[in-house]
Amino acid sequence: MRMRNAVITILAVLAAVIGWWGLAELTRKIGADQPGAQPFFFALLFLAVTATLIPPAAFLNRRFAPDAVAKDPYRFIRHSSWGGICVTVWAWLQMQRAFNLGFALLTVLIFIAVEFLIARLRSDSQQEAPET
Repeated sequence: MRMRNAVITILAVLAAVIGWWGLAELTRKIGADQPGAQPFFFALLFLAVTATLIPPAAFLNRRFAPDAVAKDPYRFIRHSSWGGICVTVWAWLQMQRAFNLGFALLTVLIFIAVEFLIARLRSDSQQEAPET
């Protein structure tokens, strides 16, 4: 278990470095009007934010929710993915000049609701399944 966490952390740090470096190179060398620049920007932003959030999410999940981690050991990846999606949506909204505090709170609440739904469905399916 300890070794798996170390490998995941190392891979996440490597992916974060690649994502942030790629964003820096993209914004420095390629104009926003170039074909394919915006989708590549969003993909790199998602990668960078998600990979950056993986180590703290793993620590917080192990620290504050050890029972949930025992049932779903990779839930921290899902949590950091929510953060990456959230920041990417906010960046897209900002590019459309539609980003404001209301949209920020709404997207966060939507992702929290979806996470609660996933947790509820998982707990219901585990209660119905016979233990082996």
